[in-house]
Amino acid sequence: MTPGGAVLGAAGVRVRRGRRVLLDDVTFAVRGGELVALRGGNGSGKTSLLRVLAGATAAAAGTVSRPAACAFVPDRVRLAGGPRCGEWLARLRALRGLAPIDWAGPLEASGLAAAVLDQRCGELSKGMTQRVALLEALTSGAPALVLDEPFSGLDHDGRVWLGGALAAQAGAGAAVLLSDHADQGAASWCRLTRALAIGDGTVVADGDAPPEAPAVTIRAVAADGAPLTRVVAGAEVDATLRALLDAGAHILEVTR
Repeated sequence: MTPGGAVLGAAGVRVRRGRRVLLDDVTFAVRGGELVALRGGNGSGKTSLLRVLAGATAAAAGTVSRPAACAFVPDRVRLAGGPRCGEWLARLRALRGLAPIDWAGPLEASGLAAAVLDQRCGELSKGMTQRVALLEALTSGAPALVLDEPFSGLDHDGRVWLGGALAAQAGAGAAVLLSDHADQGAASWCRLTRALAIGDGTVVADGDAPPEAPAVTIRAVAADGAPLTRVVAGAEVDATLRALLDAGAHILEVTR
């Protein structure tokens, strides 16, 4: 993959849900090496647009350009329940025309144990299912990745892993488009090239992507008296504080 040229794009695209027009005259492109966020609130049409861009559904009007190989991970991942996880991953690689790989390293990097390969897909938790689907996309070698709110179902470590993996994909020349909540949560985990926003029934530039949120340091004393220090992204402060308090810790200081 070589950074620079337009890889994924829309020209005058109209998106419908049933008879309702969600978005119209959507025109933009994502170049190789870019990591772009599409922002909007619930019901704004983010998911419907990404499905059109990935080829999962057809546009009502306009033209979509994408490479033959495009990795798409929806917001609600559902894997066929019968196959074991390792079999599912192997089948997907075969469908993509790729050689088999040893999954132990990628699984460990994602925070999953190698034993997951022997579990049936239908037995995986929601978070594990999402990591497996993301892992398949990240190892696909596809020049375009379309990911619908990929950070939303992951824990702290999973978000750290995914942020680094997406940066590596863009650095290798892939065009990465991900949807994000209007509160810009993805910017806490990866440095975006730019952002787009859904407004007035279409997609508009959202200005330069904001700088990454500063890390927050939490100092506390555990229930057993041991000192604790946690350094987390801004988006994870509330959840981390809640977990510490639930564990009986005493919070001393929260600083940026």
